[in-house]
Amino acid sequence: MPSIVQSTPANYIRNSSDCVSRVVRWSDKIIKEQPSTMPHIPESFLEHRQVFANPWIEQWVLPNPFISALHNALRGYDVLLTDFSFTKEAANLGETSLNVAIRTLDAAVKIGLDSIVFSAANPDWGDASNLTAVFERCAEAVREIVRASPSWQEATLLLHLVDESADLRAATANLVNTALIGDASFYGISIHRTSGPLLIEKSLRYDNAVFLRIQHKFSGAESLAAIAAKIYEDEVFSLGLLGLVDPDQARLS
Repeated sequence: MPSIVQSTPANYIRNSSDCVSRVVRWSDKIIKEQPSTMPHIPESFLEHRQVFANPWIEQWVLPNPFISALHNALRGYDVLLTDFSFTKEAANLGETSLNVAIRTLDAAVKIGLDSIVFSAANPDWGDASNLTAVFERCAEAVREIVRASPSWQEATLLLHLVDESADLRAATANLVNTALIGDASFYGISIHRTSGPLLIEKSLRYDNAVFLRIQHKFSGAESLAAIAAKIYEDEVFSLGLLGLVDPDQARLS
């Protein structure tokens, strides 16, 4: 999962496709100019949630209208009927969902009674346009059925970053008052913003690695491509805090 881009002024993004293409070009620029300083990301997970103001219980009937709509929306991605399933043994009505596996993208879509959840394992920013396009097709299919738009959205990115050449103890020590809290092999921080939290912790799965959790809330009208660019921006901000990437290298030239 190559990374990273620098902050993008909102008024610079002309449209969704332009937004994604610029993200990819910035990523390519950094990889070419800073191959020795880029961390290795062995594992990551992206989840994006769209929540609607009112549930669509009346639409949850047999035959389920979402099955046909999503099957048509996902033509060309080798999605079969065997990739569709309903949540088994849901503890309550709120956990009821239709799940669709998009195996060619290592992604999935979950349709609940008031929400759409998109997820992708080890997403590749270089393929961001394809991922956002398929997610948007699914979201549009659902919106047409329920005749409503999401009231708010939230994206969460989890990832482990490994950098054998970096002194992560020193990098994280710069983020805290070590004279106050004492010596440690690693220092973690939690930044709680109005848009959502950002956590930097020691990875418990990989050696000499950092675990990042980036969570960001958006309005219901924000495009998926613009959301991807913002999550990308949060990622470079996190790596900038650790000194693993020079933010100036990510600026649009």
